[in-house]
Amino acid sequence: MPLVSVITPVFNALEFLPATLHSVQNQTLPDWEHILIDDNSTDGSLDLIAQAAAADPRLRLLQTRRQGGPSKARNVGLECARARYVAFLDADDLWLPEKLQRCIAWMKSTNYSFIYHDYRHVSRDGEKTGALVKGPDRLDLPALHSRRGIGCLTVVVDRQQLPDFKFPSERDGWNEDFIAWLHIVRNGHVGHRLPEDLGRYRLLDTSRNGNRLASAMACWHIYRNESKLPFGLALNWWAQYAWRAFWMHLKAVPR
Repeated sequence: MPLVSVITPVFNALEFLPATLHSVQNQTLPDWEHILIDDNSTDGSLDLIAQAAAADPRLRLLQTRRQGGPSKARNVGLECARARYVAFLDADDLWLPEKLQRCIAWMKSTNYSFIYHDYRHVSRDGEKTGALVKGPDRLDLPALHSRRGIGCLTVVVDRQQLPDFKFPSERDGWNEDFIAWLHIVRNGHVGHRLPEDLGRYRLLDTSRNGNRLASAMACWHIYRNESKLPFGLALNWWAQYAWRAFWMHLKAVPR
């Protein structure tokens, strides 16, 4: 059995997939499986993954029956994952070579169930990087709602402690990762930050997170309807989140 399962949903990512695959294959910890779930791509991504998997048996290609979005694709990967530890990497993002080695060593030494690390935004061509993006040192319910900086590409989950973890496929589209972390925290687990820069989040014009206003409004909807926060508390935490998110993304954009 591999030590780590890396899960990557793929939809029309041919432009970025080679670099993403290389960032996993270049890890200093080699004991992993990379599960790539093609969500009905039409640009040649499927053929590229098939060729890469034929050359490296640690790569596993899965396909969805119909396009369902990244959360459903990640859940397909989670169902097939064989490792105790699971990490997530979208098809246009990148890891630094020591990402898995540093994360797994830290989780083993601390017995944390859910961790995340620092990262930087990178331009579409990968030539420019932004300022360091940091989450809270400890992720509980208040920190989750009032802070940002936890990118999905930074998260590692111990499935021995979180055996039922999955993404909310019924809410795929806006901040589904936020809801996933919310479910973990609600179940009594606390996230912890590994203070190391180990990832690159690629900024694209077509990214769902590119529309900051829509993302902020989606968060407000989650606060009131998913978290069921009282209006005053929801407004307080949402205002803190919006202010911090504004400055974080202003500084983190590659120049």
